[in-house]
Amino acid sequence: MGKHFISGLIFLFSGCICAFAGPVRFGNDHFRYEIANDGRNLHFIDQATGKDYLYSDTASYCASVIQKGKMVHVTSATVKNNQLLLGFGQSGVKVKVDVRVAEDHISMEVTDIQGVMESLTFLNIPLTLKGMPDEAFAACALSMNLYTRVTQLPALQTQLRATCYPRFGMKGAKVTLLGVQQKEILPVIRHVMENAVEIPRSTAGGAWAQMNKEGYGSYLMNFGTLTEATIPEWIEMCNNLGFNQIDNHGGGEFFRFGDFELNPEKWPEGWTHFKRINERLHNAGISSIFHTYAFFIDKNSKYVTPVPSKDLGYFSGFTLARPVGPEEDEIEVKESTAHVSLITGFFVRNSTTLRIGDELVSFSGVTSTPPYKFTGCKRGANGTKKSNHKALDTAYHLREMFGRFVPGPETPLFLEIARRTAEIANQCDFDGLYFDAIDGSDILDGEENSWYYGTKFIFEVAKELNHPVSMEMSTMFHHWWHFRSRWQAWDRPVRGYKRFIDIHTAAIKTNVYEHGLWNGYLPLIQEYAPVENGGLLLPLQLGWWGNQTWNPPQVEPTFPDDIEYLCCKMIGNNAGLSMLGGADKKTLDENPLFKRLTPIIRQYETLRHQNYFSDSVRSILRQPGKEFTLFRDKDDKWNFKPITWQKHKIEGLNHPSSTWKVVNDFDTQPVRLRIELLMSVKPFDDPKNVWLADFSEANSFSGKESAEGVTGKLEISNDKGPGRIPSSIFSAFNQGTSPQKGSWIQLEKKFTPTLDIQKNQALGVWINGDGKGELLNFRIGSPDHISYGARGDHFVKIDFTGWRYFELVEIESTEFSNYLWPEKGFYVYDSYRHTVNFKYVDRLQLWYNDLPPGKEVSCRIGAIKALQMVPDTIKNPAVTVNGKTIVFPVTMISGMYLEFNSDTDCKLYGTKGELLKEMVIDGNVPALQKGDNHLSFRCDDPGQVNPRVQVSLFSEGDPLPK
Repeated sequence: MGKHFISGLIFLFSGCICAFAGPVRFGNDHFRYEIANDGRNLHFIDQATGKDYLYSDTASYCASVIQKGKMVHVTSATVKNNQLLLGFGQSGVKVKVDVRVAEDHISMEVTDIQGVMESLTFLNIPLTLKGMPDEAFAACALSMNLYTRVTQLPALQTQLRATCYPRFGMKGAKVTLLGVQQKEILPVIRHVMENAVEIPRSTAGGAWAQMNKEGYGSYLMNFGTLTEATIPEWIEMCNNLGFNQIDNHGGGEFFRFGDFELNPEKWPEGWTHFKRINERLHNAGISSIFHTYAFFIDKNSKYVTPVPSKDLGYFSGFTLARPVGPEEDEIEVKESTAHVSLITGFFVRNSTTLRIGDELVSFSGVTSTPPYKFTGCKRGANGTKKSNHKALDTAYHLREMFGRFVPGPETPLFLEIARRTAEIANQCDFDGLYFDAIDGSDILDGEENSWYYGTKFIFEVAKELNHPVSMEMSTMFHHWWHFRSRWQAWDRPVRGYKRFIDIHTAAIKTNVYEHGLWNGYLPLIQEYAPVENGGLLLPLQLGWWGNQTWNPPQVEPTFPDDIEYLCCKMIGNNAGLSMLGGADKKTLDENPLFKRLTPIIRQYETLRHQNYFSDSVRSILRQPGKEFTLFRDKDDKWNFKPITWQKHKIEGLNHPSSTWKVVNDFDTQPVRLRIELLMSVKPFDDPKNVWLADFSEANSFSGKESAEGVTGKLEISNDKGPGRIPSSIFSAFNQGTSPQKGSWIQLEKKFTPTLDIQKNQALGVWINGDGKGELLNFRIGSPDHISYGARGDHFVKIDFTGWRYFELVEIESTEFSNYLWPEKGFYVYDSYRHTVNFKYVDRLQLWYNDLPPGKEVSCRIGAIKALQMVPDTIKNPAVTVNGKTIVFPVTMISGMYLEFNSDTDCKLYGTKGELLKEMVIDGNVPALQKGDNHLSFRCDDPGQVNPRVQVSLFSEGDPLPK
């Protein structure tokens, strides 16, 4: 029997709330919540410690309404007969909320509403909690039905807030309020959800996720090659990686999204065939995941062709102004077409398709003035039949995203796709569901309703399942947590792997719920990456992953140290991995580099599943930026050594970068290193280079944006740069309002039409530096609908004075997250995954960042050209360490790399990791001293171009304590 606090009195019976003078109070043995009679929040107290967790720096109110677009706070709050009575002043709104107090939670339900409003927030409690697992106390608001919106995800929340809307229902909106010691939060949520009647129950996700092995597994992705004949090969691939799951990703030649029709050539018996496949996988200890594009519909599905469903979703309808014959390529309508866009793309919410009756029509143009027409029409699109259409018939502009249509969210087709998803999961005994593309839920009915319709789809699937299955989704809303088994796969990076992994491990522990969307700023990485888990308290996932071979300038090879870094973070976080492929025999034979990576993953995964290492070792492995290598000690036990791989890029034999310093934090040891020969570029004056900016026009760069307190300008200089090239002066001033690492300013030059510089993917520029340490960035880009927003960054640190020439080749990645950028720069994929399409370059941007506060910086920038990349050949590369030189008697061509581990272990590899040569070095092995080391690089003179080389120095420390 719990103690229930109301109006300062203690009642020894359950569930009673009465009206007394003074503040409204209700609570149980775990927490107490107090509200002033004017609706202001007063306290949210942990009963065990007496600590008040209400955020009180500013006043907050327990409820509010949106009326005519404006927020109206509650003005009165009283209790009577277990009901919280809320008034909203002159708005005319009055609300009754039934409040029931239980031993471990409090439930609230809207029972009566008077007045008109756009929304009602009937619970609002901002907290001082961080929502992290290292806190003693935890608070959570759980929505108890589909139409009650709670914005934050379970289980650890920082603001308890619940809202309802007239469109979806207000009376009956329900929320459960929790405040308990953190160790109790998951058991209490399980208790609440076991008794929830309006939310489908899942014991495979949410509060049950940590109790199920599925969330800790690792999977290999199948895009349509898993058949009964290839099952042995797939089992072998999983065993080689140490994986225990296969994700069956539809699309292409596998199965169609929407109607889920399997390719009959490979699976002639349809899903009955796949049921047998899953049985054999289960017998081998491998679980199987059904991976769909949620409610999206392939354009060759039965819902599109030959007769399109009338339930296909659409943006708007247009009334035909006159009859249309089957061969006409223009369709005139009564409503304006001026707003209709012709831009489509994978992430673009738009189509160029109309449905008129049973015909689909694609169009390539629209008129912006009367008569309004769709022009360039292709009749009978997607295999439908050309038809006659009468005046006043409706042409529906179909909704499209990811290259696929969607159903209307309030149609039988929407429900049919959800129920068919569950039917296949039941029939084939799938162990998991992956709802990919559900991050596009806004395509159904706008961003503001995406939470509701995405949830509705998952609910409809969950209600029809006959056995618990794990679930993953490509984004997250509140209700989905109850079904989700792990958190959170991101798409694969193609460069900057180690930093991307750190960003990933940090971001999934914060309260940012969209994959790939996080500012990735280094201090935040250092804050969040080391903690064991985040506020969702779900098992963690560090896929998707795909190994890469050499493909400059935007893709970096995946080396064994990259994989060891990934695997260490997997053990440190007890996180699974998912791989997009690259483990089949054909791929491994074609890419020997990948063969070196597979056994590394298998060994780490074996030890992770064995829980081989202590929590103290795991906490060390989680540290961002810290590298380790696995080894067997003298007792044949596995342990780790701390290591470092310090990369340095040499931009030419006579370039200042040909000498550098390395600090070794470990004891003195023989030198170990990797040498990569990069692409070179043609000289600046080569006639095949392309001018990007010659600064002959004062206004060629415009659209200035900047951080708060940063000002700047670009002016044409009267002085010529080296070789009499024109130049400009780019100056900026940082008042100090923004942090130095986020003191940015940006100017942009647009290219209309776009430039095709596929053969000129590097940049050449002369810079006259002022030596003040600012960061100068040259960014190229292509339209977002083509390159998804890829950032083609090239950084130059202005730590020099006078003129210096720069050949900027590789796209920047790792360094990007050392700085803060504008909010649109928070999308991690744009720096680490997406690639610029050099055939359609539409902009060149000049940026400053890291501006010293209170100082003006000013650099002269010479004309900027797009340069041709060319392969280089060098002979006898040599590295000098502290005055002692080691020469490698070998000829290297761009893309080759050399790994030196000892005087008996020195190998040359090709672009795909194939072993080309084992060699004997010339000279004694230098020592890498503890502390400062001075290095330089040289090779035989290559001729017409600057040799560009990346040297990575390896060092290791003592084993970790057990």
